[in-house]
Amino acid sequence: MPPAGVLVVGETPSLGRSIADLLEVWGIPNRYVHDLSVEPALGTLHERYPVVVVASNASFSPTGRRWLRSELPKVELVVVGSRDPALAATAGLHAIELPLAPDRLLAIVRDLLAYPVGPTKPSAHAP
Repeated sequence: MPPAGVLVVGETPSLGRSIADLLEVWGIPNRYVHDLSVEPALGTLHERYPVVVVASNASFSPTGRRWLRSELPKVELVVVGSRDPALAATAGLHAIELPLAPDRLLAIVRDLLAYPVGPTKPSAHAP
């Protein structure tokens, strides 16, 4: 079974759910969780989800801090909206500020997953 692609961690649930829905509409497989406690074996998380998107507009990100402590090895981390000062200046972390620019998020996620550039936006007339 191929990896799901993206694990969306909704530390801020409404933002996380919106990101998961956005990725789904664009055809990017993902799984939404409220926190990492539901994921077994974080050391091998990259085998199931090579990209983790954290949705958090709080001043502290538990998922981001776990990534900093190397608890999520080989995982690409994209942090959306976090105000956690420890994450702001961290090399190798992909940070996206709010308000969310969907095209920027999608470009980063596709690049990290090595997805092709297309397809373009879903048709408004699609069934």
